[in-house]
Amino acid sequence: MLYLYAIADGLDRVHDVGGADGELLTIHTLEGMQVVAGERAAAPAIDAQALRTQDTVVRMLHARSAALLPMRFGASFGSRADLDRAMTLRAPTLRERLEGVRGREQMTLRGLGAIGASGAAGAAGAEDLSAVAPPGAGVHATGARRASSAQGAAYLRERAARRVPREVLPLLEALKPWPRATRVEAGRSPGVVATVYQLIDRGSSAEYEAAVKSAAGALPGLSIRVTGPAPCYAFT
Repeated sequence: MLYLYAIADGLDRVHDVGGADGELLTIHTLEGMQVVAGERAAAPAIDAQALRTQDTVVRMLHARSAALLPMRFGASFGSRADLDRAMTLRAPTLRERLEGVRGREQMTLRGLGAIGASGAAGAAGAEDLSAVAPPGAGVHATGARRASSAQGAAYLRERAARRVPREVLPLLEALKPWPRATRVEAGRSPGVVATVYQLIDRGSSAEYEAAVKSAAGALPGLSIRVTGPAPCYAFT
């Protein structure tokens, strides 16, 4: 079977990387995108070591690509024909997401606070706060379509903002100059108020972390943990 690691652009070689099981990696060019896969007899076991090993492979691929979408752990296809069909069906969405992560990397912030904090009970789902208009709202849209798209995007952002734990709103405001896209997930375990995923320009993580540290000092009762940079897992 073909075991998928990532969809990428700008990769010139993968033969010297090797898959999580030591298999040879190959690049399949489909719908103008590069699919990085390895030939395996079976899917990997779901355990911590397998996850860490795959993450290592994905990070190496991310470091040498212009844009990269990590694949979900365990993603595979029985044949090249199956992969071709899947890529054809999802090509427009995948191209859009690949462009969204081009030249970018992911930072993750976890807001830790009291168990009774607004997000700590674990509201489901992640909210996308990115100021991105829906498909069809580009320069070719008519005036009416542009107005409708703008209204729809504004509604979605307002709805998302209402569901974001209020404790992290000052942090998001302070970091506005940095992220190219943001996703916020309300905490799913005691004490975790929210997890914030942000896309930043590659190479700017040190300055970003300094901005987080500065902003976190003005958030009483909330401790911020920052990790990254990493491949864009939350935006695939």
